[in-house]
Amino acid sequence: MISQSSVNPSPPPLLRALSGAVVVGAGAAYASSTHQWILGGDTGELATLFATGGIAHPPGYPTMVLWLRLFHWLPVATPALGAALATALLAMLAVLALQHACAAWGASAGVTAFVSAIYAFSPLAWQLGSAPEVFAMNSLFAGIVLALAGPKRVVGGAAGAVALGAVAGLALGNHQSIALLAPIGLVGAWRGVRESTRPPVAALAAVLALLVCLVAPYGYEYALAKTADPLTTPMWLEEASLRGVWFHFERSAYGTLSLTGSGAARHPLPHILALAAALVIETRGLPVVFAAALVVAPARRALAAFPRAEILALLASFLVAGPLLIGSFDLPLDGVATTIARRFYLLPVLLICLMSAIALESLALPLANRERWVASLVAVVAAVDWLVGSYAVRDYGRPSVALYVENSLRTAPPNAILVGSGDQRWGGFMYARYALHERPDVFFLAPRLLPQEWYRRLATAMTGVDFATPAGAAIGPKTTIARLLATGRPVLFTDWPDQKVVDTPHYSIGTLMRILAPGEASPTDDELEAMNESAFATFTLESTVPDDPHGWGYPLQVDYARAWIELAVKFEDDGKEPQAQECLGRGAAFAPWLVRSRARE
Repeated sequence: MISQSSVNPSPPPLLRALSGAVVVGAGAAYASSTHQWILGGDTGELATLFATGGIAHPPGYPTMVLWLRLFHWLPVATPALGAALATALLAMLAVLALQHACAAWGASAGVTAFVSAIYAFSPLAWQLGSAPEVFAMNSLFAGIVLALAGPKRVVGGAAGAVALGAVAGLALGNHQSIALLAPIGLVGAWRGVRESTRPPVAALAAVLALLVCLVAPYGYEYALAKTADPLTTPMWLEEASLRGVWFHFERSAYGTLSLTGSGAARHPLPHILALAAALVIETRGLPVVFAAALVVAPARRALAAFPRAEILALLASFLVAGPLLIGSFDLPLDGVATTIARRFYLLPVLLICLMSAIALESLALPLANRERWVASLVAVVAAVDWLVGSYAVRDYGRPSVALYVENSLRTAPPNAILVGSGDQRWGGFMYARYALHERPDVFFLAPRLLPQEWYRRLATAMTGVDFATPAGAAIGPKTTIARLLATGRPVLFTDWPDQKVVDTPHYSIGTLMRILAPGEASPTDDELEAMNESAFATFTLESTVPDDPHGWGYPLQVDYARAWIELAVKFEDDGKEPQAQECLGRGAAFAPWLVRSRARE
């Protein structure tokens, strides 16, 4: 362990103020970057649950849902903004928790301020701290665990062990990846139990604290499932029973150890390399500092002074939460899947920041408490990261998804059934229906969820369609279309969730594809052009087209361009070249890459 004399026990006032300024500055950055609209990912779902309560997708994240519900009284313009502000507070507290963790592992005030500034203003922490996501809360709990388990922890003995148990329980009720900190958490709890006067009692109390703090949030899910109406409260739960809650907690719908449940092949190396690159970029090269500490003799001697169990447990936690977890992902590294995977990098980023603080202390302790030098360094880091990060956050916070949902609902005829795929569409239409109460006559159907019994029950209640086979399985995609059309309601697709139905007769209007019933005629080309001109005239559009292929709004641009490209093909077939080129130009305004690829074919 770093000796008490080797670290200034009472840091200079400037450095104390500097750490506080980092926390306050981070909070200001996060809060000022929140938006009144939803983004992609889980933001639509969590913003909805902020407004209505409910049960999120597996494993439910009840701790986060309860946190959001604590703030639903905020006098804000939209539920999305309220949920984002509640998340920003968590993200700010995560920076404070990291600072306490650095101190618990022997870092001086100067090093702590420097490392926490790098974490706080990293693009990833900033993005996930300014939108409703569960990862900011996960980082907060991780920072607390690391602070309670550090060699110089403030709370030790039985109290420390019980605190670790309680935090672990609440954290597991938010995001189960916190379990990957088990190596360091268990070592910290073991130390606390050994330090107590009655170890067996302390161990039992720690276990009970974990169970109580885990069961309580899931008790909310159980009570809600028993009392709430699924037609007005979003609830993803197989059945309203303890077995259903356990099924949800286990993520059995996806496969407990699977990220997507798609059964796709795993390709560990590309994911691990992407993580390594992100760690270097997000932390401005801090992993290099840690690597240097392992090869420089004085630094190695300083690191050797730490209790071996704590250091090995910290390294093990990083390996499990970083390369091993990320390398197990069953999704490709392209399109929005890259953004989905990237959110899980935040925990390894936090861990590498703590490990780098330890390394910096071992490498440059004489410089650590030079107030003006450190203050200048932190100011430069914060300023540079603010400039770089603010651009990334601005692009991440585009209203693409919110506008897409708004424009699609403008296009949808009365009493329509919309069918589509993608988290951004599912969460977006959920938010519009339950939180904003827009177009309650329109129901969005996600066929990928139909294999789950709870969703079939909901979809049947909303549409009157039986989506089950006699054997109790989900019906196929073509049968689904036939039964939806049989209701007499307009059926429109946002995209093709299944390639088996891409040849379904339809015509495109706005962002949607209107499915033709048997014997129904499509409008003429000229009529369809006029219909689309009228539809697009009502749309609210961004001033620039989303151009990040990994962004949530990028694939939605295809839906805008599709109507014009299909019209261009029809006009070409009819020999109307000027009209065809005009339609292609309109399509290129929304998805230029799509028109370019078509031109190359």
